[in-house]
Amino acid sequence: EELTRMKLRRNQSGISPSTYYHELADNGRSYALIGNPNLGEVRGMLLSVENSTKNPVSAEIWFNELRFSNMDEKGGWAAVGRVDLKLADLGSITVAGTAKSKGFGTLEQRVNERSREDIRTFDFAANIDAGKLLPKKLGIQIPVYAGFSRISSTPEYDPYDLDIKLDDKLDAAGDKQVKDSIRNDAQDITTIKTLNFTNVKKLKTDGKRPKIWSLTNLDFSYSYIHTQQHNPLIENYEMRRTRGVVAYNYAPQPKYLEPFKGLKSKSKWLALVRDFNFNYVPSQLSFRADVFRQFGATRPRNVGGGPYKIPETYDKYFTFDRYYILQWNLTRSLSIDFTATNNARIDEPYGRIDTDVKKDSVRSNFLKGGRNTQYAQQLIATYNVPMQKIPFLDWTTLRGTYTTQYNWLAASLLAKSLGNTLYS
Repeated sequence: EELTRMKLRRNQSGISPSTYYHELADNGRSYALIGNPNLGEVRGMLLSVENSTKNPVSAEIWFNELRFSNMDEKGGWAAVGRVDLKLADLGSITVAGTAKSKGFGTLEQRVNERSREDIRTFDFAANIDAGKLLPKKLGIQIPVYAGFSRISSTPEYDPYDLDIKLDDKLDAAGDKQVKDSIRNDAQDITTIKTLNFTNVKKLKTDGKRPKIWSLTNLDFSYSYIHTQQHNPLIENYEMRRTRGVVAYNYAPQPKYLEPFKGLKSKSKWLALVRDFNFNYVPSQLSFRADVFRQFGATRPRNVGGGPYKIPETYDKYFTFDRYYILQWNLTRSLSIDFTATNNARIDEPYGRIDTDVKKDSVRSNFLKGGRNTQYAQQLIATYNVPMQKIPFLDWTTLRGTYTTQYNWLAASLLAKSLGNTLYS
């Protein structure tokens, strides 16, 4: 303890850490240090013996074990709180918080296993069906989820000087601004904000089958997650993920035309003609547009102080994917299934999009649909031969399937000369 106090006094006095610094205690013991030693990371110890006389001395010295005494057994406390609110059929709200102080631990934990930090958590979550706030006859469904979470951890010891308590370092800092800076650098704080709209759509209220242009065929989804963190090594970390989805799905009842249904004959051979049918309505027509954008920025902390800011590094991408589905039972025996996927990337300028020029560039690329990076389509045609309508073959079954694929992969921007890849 005396060594850490001496180091704290040395640092307060403004003496350079590279200067040999020593003090003489009241009990006659001499303490000295050079550099910035850290007792929190001791990996070895050296024992030296000095002969203060001029006469030779023969001695045997043992230095083979260390014993701890007067260990800090001060306990801590913990608390948990939670509130759940039920808002009838509108939704629910949950608020929860926890706190754990330095020194807290379970009964079976040893002293060195107990918490060495103050931890505070706060969580808020709301599940609301905002459509309930609108007139019922509109039939609007708007599920909303909003969440907020914050976790803060304040260590007992200064993360840069693990043998000095953070409270002692704060007491030694006279200026409030300096204290706030020291506390902010030592804390590990993570904040998460979430907002989701899932499957927003108009429900059927008239009991009629939807038409191809009906709004009930549409649904929308949106999600936003923002994570922000700082700790002793990271000055600022933030991650924003945004997703928007628009989907259209139309699945009507099949309408088969049977022009020869009224043909009357006792011959079984005419069953093929009499049962001929054709469906002029697709079984399913579906389209989905999925836009996803991620922006991440990390700035390491300049440990040791100074005005220099370490440049940020970025982790970001912007995609625009489209999905197509067409299913059509042309007859009761013949069906086709067509699917296609188009992946595109919205190219962005480097860094943060914080100027009008960069914003215009992103907006222009988005309105163009992005830069196609991959396209894939597949067509499957299936025909069940009506063998049961052929008299001498009605005990057999025959099924034919035809599958074709087409795939296109764009070349990397770093190797455009290699060309795109096409296979089918």
